[in-house]
Amino acid sequence: MNCRTSPMVRSYFTAAELAGMPGMPGTRRGVAFRAQSEAWDARKRQRKGGGREYAFASLPQETQDALLARLVDSAEPDHPVQTTTATPAPARKPESYEQLNDTQLQVMGARVAFVREIERLCTLTTQQKAIQTLVAKAALGDLTPYLADRVVLANDRKTATRTLSERTLKRWLSDFREHGERGLAPKRRKADMTVPEWLPQFLKFYQRPQKPSVAAAYQMMVERTAGPHPSIDQVRRQLRKMSPEARERGRMGSRDLKAVQPFKRRTFDHLWPNDVWVGDGHTFKSEVINPITGQAFKPEITMVIDWGTKRIVGFAVNLAESILATLDALRDGVTRNGMFAVFYSDNGAGFDNDPVREVVDRLGGTFTNALPYNSQGRGVIERPHQSILIRYAKTLDSYIGPDMDKEAATRVHKLSRKAIKNGLKPLHIPSFQEFYDGLCDAIERYNHTPHSSLPKIRDLETGRMRHQSPMEALASAEAEGWEPVSAEADLVASLTRPQEVRKTHRGEVRINGGIYFLDMLRDFHGEEVKVAWDYRDETRVGVFTLEGELLGEAELNGNATQAMPQSMIQRAADKRAKGQLNRLGTKAKTITGQDVEIRVIEPLSANDDNEKLLEAGRAKARELAAPKAETFQIPEDPTQRYRLWLVLDKRQNAGETLSEAEHKWWESYPKTTGFRAIQRVMEMSASGNAPAGTRKAM
Repeated sequence: MNCRTSPMVRSYFTAAELAGMPGMPGTRRGVAFRAQSEAWDARKRQRKGGGREYAFASLPQETQDALLARLVDSAEPDHPVQTTTATPAPARKPESYEQLNDTQLQVMGARVAFVREIERLCTLTTQQKAIQTLVAKAALGDLTPYLADRVVLANDRKTATRTLSERTLKRWLSDFREHGERGLAPKRRKADMTVPEWLPQFLKFYQRPQKPSVAAAYQMMVERTAGPHPSIDQVRRQLRKMSPEARERGRMGSRDLKAVQPFKRRTFDHLWPNDVWVGDGHTFKSEVINPITGQAFKPEITMVIDWGTKRIVGFAVNLAESILATLDALRDGVTRNGMFAVFYSDNGAGFDNDPVREVVDRLGGTFTNALPYNSQGRGVIERPHQSILIRYAKTLDSYIGPDMDKEAATRVHKLSRKAIKNGLKPLHIPSFQEFYDGLCDAIERYNHTPHSSLPKIRDLETGRMRHQSPMEALASAEAEGWEPVSAEADLVASLTRPQEVRKTHRGEVRINGGIYFLDMLRDFHGEEVKVAWDYRDETRVGVFTLEGELLGEAELNGNATQAMPQSMIQRAADKRAKGQLNRLGTKAKTITGQDVEIRVIEPLSANDDNEKLLEAGRAKARELAAPKAETFQIPEDPTQRYRLWLVLDKRQNAGETLSEAEHKWWESYPKTTGFRAIQRVMEMSASGNAPAGTRKAM
């Protein structure tokens, strides 16, 4: 046999082979009963034994996919497969009108027209003469316009010559008299769904995670299996007949395969506000200046949405999706919007963990999460990521999403990193406060924007129908009598604030770089306590014993006092001012050659007014005495840059007024890594110890 000829196929299966397969009853008797009730195409069993075999094309799609998978698993790629001869399926009875498509109905109507014309002619002559008359008129093109328009359609063929014949008309008459006009409908053209014997072998090479092309998989099959082989065109035609799910199995994982599978659309019109909250984290697609390090980073935003009203009820910003971010977003939502009934999230480490479950249980809610690889069920929160966060990120110059122009992104990256390296604020990257204010505005706009999944209402301003906004959906529920359930503020704060164990020292406890004081801690000197903190409010922390008993709220720098009494500082300032005035008088005498008296004229006003006037005079004197300032420039040399900062620092500590540019650089330069590096070098040089990198080998 030529290798390009079409191989034999097996298209029928017995009840024993089908029993227990997906979509099939578990017994042979059950399969036979279902086959009879659904009128499957069947034939007598061709192999040894009695019984019947059922056509592959008649089986449910689920069973067809399972049979195909079984054939793929059982195929032997190194040996040819024995084939059997396929027997045509028996003719079916005429289909019902509901089963006929538009083309079948049109052809049926055209054929009925010729049957009726023959019946009318039979009133005048014999049937044979009537048929011959129609055939002759059709050959001469002498049919009426009505019948002439229906000749091609009634033939239902793709040949070049489409005319009437005596044999065709007699067959139409016979079918019409036996089955009525439905007997004139042509059989529905269905794709041949029989499974070629070579298909399982080909799918062994095609259904792989590497996703080889049809040509590549075909070439591997030809090289590694024995012939005969189908042509590549036969392979392509067979793949087009397969369902996307059956064709892509193996090429796509279970998660990606869901994209071509049916799904359940979830409705939410039965939900009241706060019935179900959905949470998820999203990495912001624009860079922001980290308020702690001064470096550029992409913050992680955790949002919680109310499923019933589609409003954002809470959010948190953090360095990464974490337990802290989840708890903070929950607390933000519960504090401002009331208690939820169900909290629904994914399986991420920031959500599916014991601390979050414990908090939800203590608040009286229920925790549930999505099934693995079932992100389709969480589109309610995925969509706001696009509507709020992606849209907001694209308004910033620091946007670095996948659709950002690469050249522009590189240019912004270089400019921003150069500014950060020089201790300056990048022009293209927003500060954390600017980013946070913009995020709040974006969420507020979203909550007041019509949402396509919410019910429609008539707009009072335009008079047109439109969808409700999330806040309007909330107001509608409140108008129907819904009220939020509030949780105790102390309970919310104690449950959701993260706690860390710290050791006390003379009434103080240190956490996150701050020193907090609580007088009650004097009795716990040197002992460990639990400290509950909140990054939204750094002015105070909660202090608990290791057993969880609340000791109180410790305040930031609660025990800090001024180094010197204010009265002593004031007397020293007055003495310094008097000395400066005396020196001014001496200088004036030197210039004029005469004694000059300098007096401070004190108007009859309050002491604070006198102090303001005196300070204004001091400032004016310093301005007159100071040399004319030159344009402030930052040296390129690191050593000179560090020495310039020392000079500015000395002037600042002496009470001199720095220019705006000088003061800004004096504050920002110590925060850079370059400052710390040169400071270590200068200090080691001053102490006589050379840095490790400059020591000479002995």
